[in-house]
Amino acid sequence: MTTDHSSHTSHAAPESSSKATGAQGQMSLPPAQLIKTAVGALAVRDTATSLTGETIVLWPSILANYKIYQVPIDAWIGRHRLVIVDGPGHGDSGPSPEPFSMKQCGHAISEILDAVGVTSPVIIVGCSWGGLVAGEFAIDYPSRTKAVVMLNTPVHNKKGGLKLSDRFVVLGARWLHATRVYQDGVARSFFLQKTCERGGPMMDAFHQHLQQVNGAAIARSVRSVMLEREPLAPRMADIQAPTLFVVGRFDAMYPVESLKTAAGSLHNGRFEILDTGHISVVDEPEKTTLLIDNFIETVGHLGSEACGTFPKSRDII
Repeated sequence: MTTDHSSHTSHAAPESSSKATGAQGQMSLPPAQLIKTAVGALAVRDTATSLTGETIVLWPSILANYKIYQVPIDAWIGRHRLVIVDGPGHGDSGPSPEPFSMKQCGHAISEILDAVGVTSPVIIVGCSWGGLVAGEFAIDYPSRTKAVVMLNTPVHNKKGGLKLSDRFVVLGARWLHATRVYQDGVARSFFLQKTCERGGPMMDAFHQHLQQVNGAAIARSVRSVMLEREPLAPRMADIQAPTLFVVGRFDAMYPVESLKTAAGSLHNGRFEILDTGHISVVDEPEKTTLLIDNFIETVGHLGSEACGTFPKSRDII
């Protein structure tokens, strides 16, 4: 019940170095390694530094790479072990060999954990597409899941019922991804207007990512995620781990009420509303990070087996 108030091989991937400023001062993310999985060779950055914190897996949204998580990465590096993934066809990852399911993406997480030597249960954090992957992983690998964070996750899927803005995102991915018209259109679907207007490093990284991706590879991923996925909503009750489910009040793509109803079937869930669009971790990165931090602390105090014991959640303004 959700509590609410209103065989693996790897090698280095070519990339530029990334800096993160966390609890231990300025630290560099390690170079990405390419790990072979069921959905292709995925770029993984494993900090492998924390002996006392949690192991947190991060999978980003469709049409974005790991850099949408820059603020939580800055906050967590040195405190937690971070296993940061770019999805197939995104960032430094290779293309998927064929169309894929969300269940296959969840299996890819298990393959990645095996490859980097993680044996203890993890906290898996996903935004949009990443939230679907997190849910599938939690269902199929409950013993490997300590907790789940699902940010702005479209658990429903009405095939053939996409709105005009969603169709633009899907149809333009292959041929228009490098154009400013497409990039700005996606940004308007994903982010609040004030986020687009303020710009900054995360928005620059978002545009740069779309400029540089392979059109055929990203289009295959977009179709797999937005058009062909099976809905997760009917199986939300199968997620046993404590789950934080965050939605954006102004998400034009996926309305709050439908997601709130679906999240209500979680056995051990906490539902939170932020004043954001579809990508809360970019619109309100500090508030999103604080929500996740508080959730992780609660899970640590209660233990991953505690059910129905989360304090009342609230709208975060």
